[in-house]
Amino acid sequence: MPYDSVDPGAPPPDADPRDPEPPDAGLAEFQRAWTALINAAIHARFRGGHGHEELTLTQALLMETVRGMRDPSVGAVARVVGVSSPSATRMIQQLERKGMMARRRSLRDERSTVVGLTEEGERVLAVRRSAMERKQRQMYAAIRPSLRPQVLMVLRDLREAIDDV
Repeated sequence: MPYDSVDPGAPPPDADPRDPEPPDAGLAEFQRAWTALINAAIHARFRGGHGHEELTLTQALLMETVRGMRDPSVGAVARVVGVSSPSATRMIQQLERKGMMARRRSLRDERSTVVGLTEEGERVLAVRRSAMERKQRQMYAAIRPSLRPQVLMVLRDLREAIDDV
């Protein structure tokens, strides 16, 4: 059968029958846009003037996690952050050397060690949070008001999709 007489609703001849959905013409454009967005986010992080260069993104996440928990163990923090206990331990040791975190014996179970933020850690997180909120306000202001509801919907959909992948 000549190619121009193929049913437009039929899968392409080279399609894998195990694929649940036919290829989407917009997929390549989505992939380019996604990559551009991620690259822009990474590059924005490294532009000067944010005053919290001493923290990696994962360290900041770990510190925010500790801040939101009551006397957490290293293992509990590692589970929430999604890193191994040895990785969490290394990060905590680095943050201890910078004076941002401290470990101590648990008052409930002396065999256990708990972690917490120091005053310096709280200060650095507050500066970081303020800088992030300022950037978010700038990005929000750059979106046309008529598109803001759609952008919010897309961001929520992407968040759900990332959780499901």
